[in-house]
Amino acid sequence: MPVFGKMNIIEKSLFIPTVVSTSIIIILFIVRGIIVHFLKKWTAGSATTVHTAALRSLRIPSIFWCIAIGLFFALELSELPRKYITLVDRTIYILIIFSVTVAVANLAVRAFENYAQRSDINIPATGIILGVFRATIIIAGILVILNFLGISIAPLLTALGVGGLAVALALKDTLSNLFAGLHIIASKQVRPGDYIKLNSGEEGVVTDITWRSTTITSPAHNIIIVPNARVASATITNYELPDSRMSLSVQVTTPHSADLDKIEAITYEVAKSVVRELPGAVPDEEPSVRFNAFGENGIGFSVNVKIKDPGSLYIVRHNLIKALHRRYAEEGISISVPAPQNAK
Repeated sequence: MPVFGKMNIIEKSLFIPTVVSTSIIIILFIVRGIIVHFLKKWTAGSATTVHTAALRSLRIPSIFWCIAIGLFFALELSELPRKYITLVDRTIYILIIFSVTVAVANLAVRAFENYAQRSDINIPATGIILGVFRATIIIAGILVILNFLGISIAPLLTALGVGGLAVALALKDTLSNLFAGLHIIASKQVRPGDYIKLNSGEEGVVTDITWRSTTITSPAHNIIIVPNARVASATITNYELPDSRMSLSVQVTTPHSADLDKIEAITYEVAKSVVRELPGAVPDEEPSVRFNAFGENGIGFSVNVKIKDPGSLYIVRHNLIKALHRRYAEEGISISVPAPQNAK
């Protein structure tokens, strides 16, 4: 065969289809970028999260769709042998199935997340729940791809079952955290948004429960990451259950010679004024003053007020101690204040 004839065949079978396919893919990427840009501007002013969720869910799959369209046109223009055409054809179908699966998984996860936030559903939209939801849909898509390729699923599942024991032993800690996270969510005793304190000292608001760890935001706005297995085995104080309101107790000591009736009346008056003025306190709940101990340095008593949530603990305690100290100084009452304590 002449050299020019071979070059003509190569040109028809490879060069022209490759150039056309590459050009189409580049053009589609440019068009996709323009569309995404305008959709971002449109969703920025949207009052709902539906359009934003749809845009985020389709950004990655749209890349595969551009590549699939480019390969399709290359296949139509090529004169490749039948076996290569079949290979490219299957590649296109795999890209489409996989991209649609990813799009459906992203849309379903974001829809479930929005629904869980707006409704009273008992399943929290935590990282571990969303991850399992997404993984289930993607695994279903992979099984469809395997079935399309003619690969029998039953022997594959059997092989996975045989190797499952070795995988379980190798990933013992990971699986322990995974099932501990599922147990935490199923028990509903620790939920995202709850203010908790572990017996090891960590405390703060639970922001997420993932497949490996529980994320807690401390009062100092630091992130505390605790393995799920440790959370599941810990002694936990949940300040949100059964009620988010909690008691704040400030311990005070007054001399033995002090007029206890006068101190009780003044302390109650100050505490009543604080809970009435501060938004973090509960004005409907009456404060209390309780004498509770005879000590070497004096008589101990506690000032107890109700606050709305753990986030109000520090500001209410701060203002209560300041108000008490100011009033005691005005009345000439001698006191000593040990480290304040709080209880649910």
